Amino acid sequence: MRFSYTSPDDSSATLMPRLKLTLTYRGTTVDAFGLLDTGSTVNVLPYSVGLALKAVWTPQPVVPELSGSLSHVAVRALDAFAFHPQLTPQSPVQLVFAWAKSDLVPIIWGQMNFFLEFNVCFYRAQNAFEVSLK
Repeated sequence: MRFSYTSPDDSSATLMPRLKLTLTYRGTTVDAFGLLDTGSTVNVLPYSVGLALKAVWTPQPVVPELSGSLSHVAVRALDAFAFHPQLTPQSPVQLVFAWAKSDLVPIIWGQMNFFLEFNVCFYRAQNAFEVSLK
């Protein structure tokens, strides 16, 4: 399915490949609008989104220290199911996140494991990208 690059501030200078998925964790759902980031090793979830999913911080597994924008942030592992009506019509896909104890990080769809579950092709010159289930 083809999607358009979007901007968080209506500026063409900040157009990026952002995709909205519905995340489900233990019966609670949240719409998550994240950045497709081929340079990110992991999927990243801000603290408030995990709380909106009614996840509890302390029982989640500790993630070893990360690098980049998460190098100074406490991180736990959190798995959730992701759904999109056109991409996953049969059943949701399980995604594993580095759940950051910060809201200064964006939702990121990264190599582990968004790009293992979905095929993605970028057409930056056309401000578009395509996503399909693997």
